Amino acid sequence: MKLTDKIHLLRLDFEIALSPDKKLARFVNSIIIFGDKIILVDTGVKGSEEKLFTYIEQNGRNVSEIDTVILSHSHPDHIGAASKIKELTNCKVLAHEGEADWIENIDTQNRERPVPGFYSLVDHSIKIDGKLENGQVLKAAEDVTLQIIHAPGHSKGSLNILFKEDKILFTADSIPLKNDIPNYDNYQDLMTTLDAIKGNIQYTTLLTSWTPPLTCRTEIDNIFSEGEEYMLKIDGAVKESYIGNETEPLSFCKKAISNLGLPPFLAMPIVDRAFRSHKNKT
Repeated sequence: MKLTDKIHLLRLDFEIALSPDKKLARFVNSIIIFGDKIILVDTGVKGSEEKLFTYIEQNGRNVSEIDTVILSHSHPDHIGAASKIKELTNCKVLAHEGEADWIENIDTQNRERPVPGFYSLVDHSIKIDGKLENGQVLKAAEDVTLQIIHAPGHSKGSLNILFKEDKILFTADSIPLKNDIPNYDNYQDLMTTLDAIKGNIQYTTLLTSWTPPLTCRTEIDNIFSEGEEYMLKIDGAVKESYIGNETEPLSFCKKAISNLGLPPFLAMPIVDRAFRSHKNKT
């Protein structure tokens, strides 16, 4: 999808294998910047390079022009194809320092955040060539400037990107989706980041990892309000469920999932990890 002459959005579909006979259909957005060189923001899961490369070639450019991959954070659906793209193009890979451990050692990520079917989603660990910081500015072309915004919550090193000239804000996974998988690193940080995004007046188009571009202010406000309401609902369910001694693994999580009216299969370690971050808020 062409947003501007130089900024394009590509949907990458994939599946999470919850069990041998149950798969969950998902997708993630990648941004392709056709500047002086090509910059990719997020790469989708393992194998997504084929769709990315095809799109680049269909737009009259060569994959050898891929100079940089920016990873908004370290989760499998964002980094899965990055190592293969780096291998094939010798591009640089950039991310926030807070994501380095999980990008450079995917075994550590799988151990600390065991997503179902993890190794079917991620190709290999990737060495980060440069660390991105809050407020850092990158030039993709004379009229395409990327401002990096540190947006912790979904993960500790999550990044948002403001395309300054085109007034486009990419928030990756920083805005929770109503009734979706509760999947974040720190509840309080996420709520603070939501407030910061809402208060940002420098954009007119909102991009996320899981929606089409949003330009209608009513739709944008609705995304925010639904996300906040969902998080507050989760906070209440966690307070009611994570009490006393846990009788068996994930029993608190199962109770909270039930109280939220979510599918039972969502009672999994990554959700339990998110729920337990509510207990640590100040």
